[in-house]
Amino acid sequence: MSTADHLCIFERATGERLLAAERFVLALPQLLGAALDACDLGLDPSSRRLIVLLRFSPASAPPGASERLAFWAARAGGRASDIGQIPPGDLDELKTLLAACEPRLADVAGAELYLATAAFFTDAGAPALRRRSPGERPALVLDLAGAAAAGASYDPAAAALFVPSPMAPPQGDELVLAVRVPGLARQVEGRARVAAVRFPAAATSGAPAGYTLAVEPSPPALAAALAAHVAPPAPSQWEISRSAPRLELHAPVKVLGRIALRPAEAASAIACATLAYETGAELEQDFVENLSQGGAFVRTASPAAVGAPVALAIRLPDGGDLHTRATVAYVSDEGMGVRFQLEPAEEARLYAAIVQLTARPRRALVVDDDALHRRMLGDALGARGYEVVTAADGAEGLRALADELLTLDLLLTDACMPGMDGEAFVRTIREAGGETELAVVAVTGRSDPELAPRLRAAGADEVLEKALGAERVAEAADAVLERKRLTTRTSG
Repeated sequence: MSTADHLCIFERATGERLLAAERFVLALPQLLGAALDACDLGLDPSSRRLIVLLRFSPASAPPGASERLAFWAARAGGRASDIGQIPPGDLDELKTLLAACEPRLADVAGAELYLATAAFFTDAGAPALRRRSPGERPALVLDLAGAAAAGASYDPAAAALFVPSPMAPPQGDELVLAVRVPGLARQVEGRARVAAVRFPAAATSGAPAGYTLAVEPSPPALAAALAAHVAPPAPSQWEISRSAPRLELHAPVKVLGRIALRPAEAASAIACATLAYETGAELEQDFVENLSQGGAFVRTASPAAVGAPVALAIRLPDGGDLHTRATVAYVSDEGMGVRFQLEPAEEARLYAAIVQLTARPRRALVVDDDALHRRMLGDALGARGYEVVTAADGAEGLRALADELLTLDLLLTDACMPGMDGEAFVRTIREAGGETELAVVAVTGRSDPELAPRLRAAGADEVLEKALGAERVAEAADAVLERKRLTTRTSG
């Protein structure tokens, strides 16, 4: 029987990204059914690029298998593509890379998939004690305090939830729907069916690309959460003016060059004048504030003129860069809005990045020299739906911030640490700039009445007592982030 080869790539597969990739692989039997013949797994130890090569039988694959695979891979932080659409040179490079991967797993399927995959991901660095289930149906998780709610709408009377997205599961698919609600420690789960899909080619102003879910009435708490936190379907004037809502991104961008037509040459003649930056300056000064299917806003002190072509490299959530040409649509005091001009391959990468953004939960960095307290705070935040990165001191915390540049929502730091204390740590972050949206909460066990004012002066949004306990500290920190977001949106 003929087989179809599909390739899934996960960049920077560490921490929560690695666990999301594992959950995706374990869900393959649910996504492809009995059509899954086998798969190969490989991890490049230097780049941490995870490669998943799938072979399944098109004749016995369930309807919409390729679309389903692409959607759930994107939500897990990866990119799925048909081997037949990859240029031969790139394909040879990937095969060479896969052969050099360590750890590597070949020709696994059926009953072997769960145990072999578990061993592979343990070797790849996943913690031995982790939650995983064989053949588990993937859950569509919506964080109602995050990007998932941007542009979404819910009609309580019809129990219909619209989720804007350039990619969608096939119409008719049944799925687990889980929502993370601000202020609640646990997500609310139910079931839904994909009732309708609107693809990007059919999107218009006021009718963005996306899919509509028919939400089952049980449990009632799910419908109540959606009704309380998701806008009704009647769009505001702001939303009706665009065919794709913009998502907060805050990602580094390099303005690679300004592209200008030479007057004396034909319209096809293009010359690039590269902009000069000091080393690393583009990561401190220029970044993308938001992203949509059609364009982005680039915060920069030197915007190009309206109508000018520019070349951009945008850091995507998966760790790779999106290289695209764009046209400046408008200019403001903060920067420039651009419209993309994408090749098909880059368009597919952008769509996958947007789907991942809507799937990405809030992310927190916990910095504390006490390993037990660090773990307790991390567990408490994890129970509230956060992805958690940890560091043992201020210096390690700065390195973590550099690695996770502009992808964190919340910083929870101990005030008293050896070397760089919390006050110096927070001041260093705030003075560096760029992380203006980051909610910073300091935690202290000292009874020094002057400490809290100093921490706030350094840039902390709130100072909490360790005596509250990890659960209440996490609850209060969650509230600080929500308050900061509401304030930012109101002032914006």
